[in-house]
Parts: sequence; C-alpha cells; structure tokens
Amino acid sequence: MGMFDAESIGYDYDRAKSAGMGPTGDGTKENKGHWGSVAPTTEEERKKYNLPRESYILVKGKKHESWDKAIQGEVARGFKVIKKGNRYFSVPSNPRSNRLLMQDAEIGE
Repeated sequence: MGMFDAESIGYDYDRAKSAGMGPTGDGTKENKGHWGSVAPTTEEERKKYNLPRESYILVKGKKHESWDKAIQGEVARGFKVIKKGNRYFSVPSNPRSNRLLMQDAEIGE
C-alpha cells in the first residue's frame, strides 16, 4: 500500500495490521467490519516525539467518515489527540504526563 496521509479520508491498514488489528463486530450491527481507531505507538515514535509510554497513533485520516467518533472515544477514555510531525497521536489528558506536549495542537477540547 502507499504512504498514509493523516489529513485524508484514508485508513492506515498497514499500521493497523502490524498492530494485530482487524475488523470487529458481530456482523449484524453498526460496527460490522469496523476497524479500530488507534494503534500503540512504537518506542521510536515515543522517543522522536517525546510521547508518554501510554500513547497511541491514530490510524484513521482526519477526513475519515468516523474521525469524529474516534476523537469522542479518545476523549471519553481520558485521552486527547495531538499532532506531531505528519501524524495524530492520542495521549493521556493528565497534564503531568503531557507537560512537554502543551504547545502542540490539541483536538477535541
């Protein structure tokens, strides 16, 4: 597959698959074939972007049809979405964990 564009309507299937993700749901409801919104960050990403250990990378593009649901889900579980480089990441909303992330663009607040 080609390079994923975090600003697109796309989905980073390569990254999701490498994290062991796949479609979920029971095949009869709204989530039939739904793929998750976030995957764990790598150690390399955490070091490069100074992310906390408990952080995730969004695998849906910002223009994806369920982007808003992904953001709502992250906020509901106590996380916030920030942009670092050319990707979006979900990090705990706890200010102590995110002291160094304060100047980044925050989404969902």
